[in-house]
Amino acid sequence: MAGFHSAMRRWLDNPETMIESARTAADSIEHDLGRDFGSEEMRIYPLLSPDSLAAALVDMSGQVVAASPVFVAEKAERYIDPAVVGQVLRTGRTCVAPVAIESGDGGLDPVIFAYGAAVQAASWILPSEIRARAELAGGHVVVLATITSLRATPLKAACETFGLTGLQTRVAMATIRCGTIKQAAAQLDIAYDTARETLSEAMRRVGVDRLPALVASLASLAFGVLPEGYAAGLLEDIWGLSSRQAALASLIAEGLSRDAAAQRLGVSRATAKKELDRIYDCLGVSSAAALARAVIEAQALSCTTAATQGQVALAHDHAEPLRMMPRGDGTRIAWSDYGPASGKPVLVVHSSMTSRPVSRALVVALQAAGGRPIAIDRPGFGMSDPFHGMEPGAHDPFAIATRDVVSLCSKLRIPALDVVARGGAQHVLALADAAPELIDRVVLVNPDPHTEDKGRRWGPLGAVKEAYFRNPRLVAMMVRLISAHLTPERVARMMERSFAGSPPDLEAIRDPQVRSDYYRAVRMFATGRVAGYVNEQIAMATATRPAPRPQHCRWTVLIGEHDALHDPADVRAYWQEVLPRAKFVEVMGAGRLLAMTEADLVARALTGIPPR
Repeated sequence: MAGFHSAMRRWLDNPETMIESARTAADSIEHDLGRDFGSEEMRIYPLLSPDSLAAALVDMSGQVVAASPVFVAEKAERYIDPAVVGQVLRTGRTCVAPVAIESGDGGLDPVIFAYGAAVQAASWILPSEIRARAELAGGHVVVLATITSLRATPLKAACETFGLTGLQTRVAMATIRCGTIKQAAAQLDIAYDTARETLSEAMRRVGVDRLPALVASLASLAFGVLPEGYAAGLLEDIWGLSSRQAALASLIAEGLSRDAAAQRLGVSRATAKKELDRIYDCLGVSSAAALARAVIEAQALSCTTAATQGQVALAHDHAEPLRMMPRGDGTRIAWSDYGPASGKPVLVVHSSMTSRPVSRALVVALQAAGGRPIAIDRPGFGMSDPFHGMEPGAHDPFAIATRDVVSLCSKLRIPALDVVARGGAQHVLALADAAPELIDRVVLVNPDPHTEDKGRRWGPLGAVKEAYFRNPRLVAMMVRLISAHLTPERVARMMERSFAGSPPDLEAIRDPQVRSDYYRAVRMFATGRVAGYVNEQIAMATATRPAPRPQHCRWTVLIGEHDALHDPADVRAYWQEVLPRAKFVEVMGAGRLLAMTEADLVARALTGIPPR
């Protein structure tokens, strides 16, 4: 269990002891976690796409030994400073320096280059071709450059994620590269009015109302998933901005107007104007859009070079068909449409412990049965923003999440859909209450009951559930503790301990694809996106049993014989009271991971074919 925080080891090694402690002294657990872990800021890591990183390994003379495709494509080698390489090798200190590179329109763009000795840079987030060489390259230096958002492939993919048209994508990419609409129009040889109108429609699709916010949204997504608030320190260190200037630059990059940013910082409009002029001079930019790109790139570099302590946070090689849709309040919904467009829509609901990605086996099974799997991150999960004012305990998070489903179905013109829920049954109930006409067949897989005093619990997951029930304040503390350990290797070890009492689950996690798919579904927690989990776990621990729904007769409940979290008999008794006309099937030889290991059975249950 090396590498685990001592508190995590206690929960994994002695779950029965922790269950008893939760029942008799839940407040003392809170005290112990607060003492041992509460003062430690949760480590937050980005999820970066390898395609977006410009990196190279150079020898002592500054000659490139290996380089990522982006580094090569952007011809970044010509900007390497051999003197800085020598300085890094002599002193052993990382050096980060601004560089002005040629832009597409003949001007100059501000870019940051980071240099680190190979032995130090081994803790950076690097493309695989650089990481493999850096680990063995004594006397060499790793160079990272913040030119990745200019690379066409990841930026184009970000535009597609927001559903931009071909013209909107071309104009947006040119504007990000050039910094102004006028220059972008000239580069594309289109009329200025055409470019401006095209960008206005692009902003509407992305859900922003200012050009800097559009640039920030697209550029940051081109890198992957960036935690918030990492750029300010680097802006101060590299370009010599004051703390107030760095804060102002960050707010402008988020899309605030100069006046709104001034009000947020408590300074006068005149002061904000003067400060912004100085910021433009320091960075060598002439527009808020160009400033936004520079801030996002500084943020990405800061995330990439932060010591990861083994947390290699690169995006998974199995890409999700991610799409983003704005809500009316400016926040966003993240969803995946696995297709085909001709299939019957099937909403695949994630559990409170996971997020949007659907296991490959379930996608294939549903598609083979004529379905079109669609998955949505509920508010505060994955890449879906929480609703404004969505505080724990203040609202029913399962009911609030139904708004996103209804909005997305309206956008996609889906009149009705089937539902498969891998947990998340409370959300499905709320959806059926809010939009009964939308729901056709439903399959609930190992649905969690609300936490009740008489429930039997065992194993590490049961210990966590017991602790939440006895003291809901532990939810936020525990998710910080769990999130700090989300490397693939540690998640695999957590799974082994959590599924110790379930032979089929232990057998399942020997399959690399199962482990990989499970990690894809939980890894977003490492980026600090935990609001949805906290809200739902508190609701599960504090809410009462829902009223019976006798009208739901096209529902099937699949319960694994070896569920490692709940006693199958308890689950059946609970849900039979809530869904008296549903069909219940105990799946012999299956466990908690039933939706992954018995995907064909799940698909057959959805289509009404009896399980074999």
